[in-house]
Amino acid sequence: MVRTMLSAAFAAAVTLTPVHAQDLGDIVGGVARQYLEQEQDRAAFARAQGTDTRAAYQSYLRQFPNGAYAAQARDRVQQLGGTTTAPAVQSQGDTAGLSRQQRVQVQRQLNGLGYSTNGADGNFGPGTRRAIALWQRDRNYAQTGTLNAAQANEILQGTATAATRPAATTTPSVGPAGNEADLGLSLQQRRAVQAGLTQRGFDTRGVDGVFGQGTRNAIASWQRANDLEATGYLTAAQYDRLVAR
Repeated sequence: MVRTMLSAAFAAAVTLTPVHAQDLGDIVGGVARQYLEQEQDRAAFARAQGTDTRAAYQSYLRQFPNGAYAAQARDRVQQLGGTTTAPAVQSQGDTAGLSRQQRVQVQRQLNGLGYSTNGADGNFGPGTRRAIALWQRDRNYAQTGTLNAAQANEILQGTATAATRPAATTTPSVGPAGNEADLGLSLQQRRAVQAGLTQRGFDTRGVDGVFGQGTRNAIASWQRANDLEATGYLTAAQYDRLVAR
């Protein structure tokens, strides 16, 4: 399916005169993002159907209020005796009383952890909702797509990667998380780390470039097995060891 959509995008792009490489990349990238969003929508609704509870469908509607299956989800919520009204995207309780600057920082932190919010503008739209829900999933929280105060503080106390860290005027982060962030690992490099851990028998619960709880646990287990401090975060030397063939 992905190949078909990308091929169609390429065919459409090459009919334009002239076609620049950057333009073509934008077109193909846009199609890929659209397909990914559709797949996330489909998967979220499938999870709701698998549980088939009012809370599960309402959780889906919070993440995808205008999703392809929103009407079906609302119908099912009504059948289960609940309300079909999804909460406002930026209500006060929904953002745990965060200021706009704090919301931007939450988005930056999520992006730095590998959970794409599709921007960091302080607007908690569908992209941010999905990122929050995935972050919650990896920490065994209810996948609501919204933050309570404790979860917001947990994210804000973390460290974004170098690419998404706020301007240098802010106080630099320290500690194991800060040291790993300073490595500025790309998505491909994160996948290489996960592959290295998996090959060594430390299950990361996927090789997707997202350093969720499964990957953190795997890193800590590998560190303990090698008589290293089990922080769950990598140093430059540890990264080199894990990606070495």
